[in-house]
Amino acid sequence: MDWLGIGVLVIAIALLLAVIFLRPVFVNLAKTLDNTAETVSTLNKSLGEITSETTVILYNTNETLVDVNDKIAKLNPLFTIIHDTGQAAHSLTSSLAHYTANRASKADAGTDYVDAKNFEGIMRGAAFVYYLRNAKKEYDAKKNLGSGI
Repeated sequence: MDWLGIGVLVIAIALLLAVIFLRPVFVNLAKTLDNTAETVSTLNKSLGEITSETTVILYNTNETLVDVNDKIAKLNPLFTIIHDTGQAAHSLTSSLAHYTANRASKADAGTDYVDAKNFEGIMRGAAFVYYLRNAKKEYDAKKNLGSGI
């Protein structure tokens, strides 16, 4: 046998020993890769469920925001009426204060009291009371319909 044959024989024996010793490592590596594949599969299923639940939550959130915006839009006229009533009350009280302070020196203060601005304030107050009465009637009607009376 020549040196080349001895070298090939040594390499073959080394490869056989490497395969024998590395076999458990490769078996454990295969098990680990199988577990990793199962984990990725489970993760994909869980991610699908989480995505569908998140979609439902976002839909419900959007519906809630639409409802809140609708209710705020219904309250805006009420706040406008309250603001106008406050301005009318301020105008009325300032006119009354001006009237009482200068009543001796102004004989026509009574006509200033009933000018267009103060009359507008009184009308705004009356409109506010009318709005509240109608809102109460609508609320009572909805309440009676909802209770089956």
